[in-house]
Amino acid sequence: MLMICHEKLKNKGKIVLFLIFSCLSTAQNIMIDNKSDFPVEIEFNQKKVGIEVNQKKTINEKTRLKEISILYKNEKKLERNIPLFLNPKESLLISLVKDTIKFKGDKEALHDYYQHGFGFLTLKIGEYQNYYQKGNTKGFINTSEMYLGEVLKKAERLNNSPLGREDIGYKEFERLIKQRWFFTVFMSFGGAKLGNVEKDLMLYYYEKYFEKDIEKYQCDTWVEYNILERYAIHQKTLGFNLPKYEIIENSDEDEVNQYLPAKCQEEYFKSSYSFWVQKKDLVRAEKYKKILTEKFHAKL
Repeated sequence: MLMICHEKLKNKGKIVLFLIFSCLSTAQNIMIDNKSDFPVEIEFNQKKVGIEVNQKKTINEKTRLKEISILYKNEKKLERNIPLFLNPKESLLISLVKDTIKFKGDKEALHDYYQHGFGFLTLKIGEYQNYYQKGNTKGFINTSEMYLGEVLKKAERLNNSPLGREDIGYKEFERLIKQRWFFTVFMSFGGAKLGNVEKDLMLYYYEKYFEKDIEKYQCDTWVEYNILERYAIHQKTLGFNLPKYEIIENSDEDEVNQYLPAKCQEEYFKSSYSFWVQKKDLVRAEKYKKILTEKFHAKL
């Protein structure tokens, strides 16, 4: 059962933070302190909570929360997704200060690194592309894995859990940071047509990172969908067979979608829906919205 606590404590210091997070001690506690200039709406577990300016609210969930979304209620309608790396009974204070997000509590450094440190990987796309354009697959692979190793090494230092890498929250961090890394890697070389370089790269990453877990991928992020779609398109050229799934809704992409789990097929229709919304074609957008809500029970 969800409970929302309103705190009016005005003191400062670690003792106050302990009291704030101890108001409900049987489960995971996430406090949101809205110091921005606009009201925000917090979404989690298909629930929504509004927080006014200079207001604090605590989300207390007995089941482990993996993510919350923050929607700023201003003209920009900025939305931010914040993955959570907490275990049950752990606590985190998330302060919204203008356009920044600050963390205090369990695994605060790990949360901060994920939110503000991933740009390090994005900056390396140009370096990967340099190897790709020269046809240097070995240099591409070695360089990309070196940077992934640097990120994970720093994350291990920031993770203050006594369980170390076996901590559930840390494992979630590692899974998500690898997805961001995959995004930078796959954005660095073409995927429409496969030459020898593209084949070598796709096969290497598939055999090392995807093949053993391919049936576990459920496209909980767009990155997973994008990569699985690439492999589904090119599997014959690459010389392997992906698992087949039931088609939830027929489309022009059945030849590809049959190799995607239901959640990944949903992502295809979401992309189509977003495309027609952006084009302001309300008739086609409504068609995909109906498919998403009726066939996939998606909330838009």
